[in-house]
Amino acid sequence: MRNGQDVPSTLDPALSDEWLLANGIGGTASGTAAGACARRTHALLTATRDHARPVTLLLRVDERALTPSGPVELGAAFMAGGAQRPTGHRLIESFRREPWPAWRYRVGETKVEKSVMMVDGHHAVIIGYRHLEGPALRLSVSPLVAARDLHSIQREHAGLRGVSQGLPGRVRIEFGADDPPLTVWHNGAFLPARLWHRQVHYPLDAVDSGAPEYEDVFVPGHIEGGLGPGESMFLVASTESDLFRALAAEDRFAAPPPRSLAECVQVLESEKRARLAVHAARAVTGADFTARQAAAAHGREIARRRAPLVDHAHPWVTGLAAALESGLVARGARLGFLGTLPGAAESPIAALRAVPALVALRSFDDARQVLAGIAEYLDEGLAPSAFAPEDGTPLYDSAETALWLVAAADVYARRSEDMDYVRDVLYGPLESIMQYYRGGTRGVRAGDSGLLETPENGAWVARADLNILWYHALVAMAQLARLTGRRENGAFYLAWARAHQTRFHDALWDVRRGALLHGVGPAGDIPGIEPAHALAVSLAPALVTPDRAASLVDALERELFTPYGMLDEPGGTVARPEALGAFLTAYLRVANRDVAAQVRVRGWLETLRTRGVVSGVPGAFRLARDGSWSADGTWSPLAAGELLRVVVEELDPADATLGAEDVIALAAADSAR
Repeated sequence: MRNGQDVPSTLDPALSDEWLLANGIGGTASGTAAGACARRTHALLTATRDHARPVTLLLRVDERALTPSGPVELGAAFMAGGAQRPTGHRLIESFRREPWPAWRYRVGETKVEKSVMMVDGHHAVIIGYRHLEGPALRLSVSPLVAARDLHSIQREHAGLRGVSQGLPGRVRIEFGADDPPLTVWHNGAFLPARLWHRQVHYPLDAVDSGAPEYEDVFVPGHIEGGLGPGESMFLVASTESDLFRALAAEDRFAAPPPRSLAECVQVLESEKRARLAVHAARAVTGADFTARQAAAAHGREIARRRAPLVDHAHPWVTGLAAALESGLVARGARLGFLGTLPGAAESPIAALRAVPALVALRSFDDARQVLAGIAEYLDEGLAPSAFAPEDGTPLYDSAETALWLVAAADVYARRSEDMDYVRDVLYGPLESIMQYYRGGTRGVRAGDSGLLETPENGAWVARADLNILWYHALVAMAQLARLTGRRENGAFYLAWARAHQTRFHDALWDVRRGALLHGVGPAGDIPGIEPAHALAVSLAPALVTPDRAASLVDALERELFTPYGMLDEPGGTVARPEALGAFLTAYLRVANRDVAAQVRVRGWLETLRTRGVVSGVPGAFRLARDGSWSADGTWSPLAAGELLRVVVEELDPADATLGAEDVIALAAADSAR
């Protein structure tokens, strides 16, 4: 947004521009460029209870500039009946995402900047206000709080205790026995209150569900402070009552220690900027190294170029790398990965599928921690598909997780060359997976045909997607056995892989449609094309023959592809960007990465980029009745990793102007798909 015609007169146009921050332990802050909460999941602080269950605490803050002519509202919200109150979005002069969200407001001749930053490793958010120019003014900030699950609605109730402690510079807000209290530090004056804002409306939830729901939000009081030239006002909200003592114990405040809240915030902001700069530099360096390797492997002369193939001006790498990192979370001594944000549902499958992207950035330490954190939970050959939100117990209800563990370990081994770790730590658990699967384990068996089968609707079914992963696991183990000096084992795995490939082609190819079946069961063939079928081409070496690979990719493009993601089924209305990685890889490989294919893929990516998919990728896009696609309000770190991997490893490095007209034309042509 900029001053003038780009500033919306209503909130609606700015709602599609959403942002999200993560703190590395499952907490988030999220919202819109307009400053309004448009979904129940939007909040300035969503923390986690025990076992990573998310809880929303600080929804937003409403600001008022107290001027001689009267108060001027800076906040923005939707109310029942479609009313917009307050309407401070009209005073927004600009909004930026990096390095964290910041808005500039114009109040008469005064310009004020508001910013939101999370504290890494802690459930804490910093909301700052800086005077940039013009006369001084007084600011009043009202925290709007709730204590509820991520997708719930709070109603007015007497059980919310409110302010239990109000000391100079600090306020403690109690909710109930099951919810953590919220402590707010500030450098203003706190004026207690006990107010309810009733019937707050979240319009994007109404779009998704078809029926509006209204929430009652609690206001415990107001924080006032003067804001003159060069001055700042801060609020730091956290579930940790000893936040600053904990930060000091982590040596995040150098000696001499800060003497004020403003100085503490300044140190934390400087630390955050430095960390983001280091991460961006590492991402660029790692991606450049990998891009050069990939170009050499593809026989491209550009691999010899002395200048970097990826630099800080790259339109994708730094943003997608940061979005990928947002999924990494500390879970005690191990490193977990969140399937979507906001929320703290850990997904082992998403973690393992993200390993190739981490490897593409040469983030080998993170990749190794992800692998170790899942391998330690192997049980009779199975790896956990999830962890129970109630108590963190590993759940074993998917045959795919262990096979993705083999695939991820193979990528790590080949690219990191860390063979000591693979030989001494990983190889034994990986081989146990293969032996259990071949002999049969809980919910997985080798059927009479030699294909892997799992229960489905009361019968044993050989699914195509599972058998694609099984073939790749056999090939990967042949490679790992050879690399770790077990050549005889490697020969057996390779022979089993070749036999499996023949059985797969005989049993699971749909000749009539020129694609794969969903599976084969006791009653015969089960038709159904799925996004995961692209793995038969994208995972190297390809499982299907070149002619069938071309036919399969054509069918996937025709029946499931959109530039926003792959449909779950033909004619579906939900497109998932995370499935684009396998399809785009398969598409490029079938076309031998020729110029036409590369230009078309760049065009599809440009369609996503025009929707703001750079620093974060939606978990899904949904098709509306008017034919438009809208983001579903979740963010997928895995989708960011998959797109990053395609950009770095599959697309040839190119100057920004290479094929630009073709890219733009194709993006326009495909945007309606």
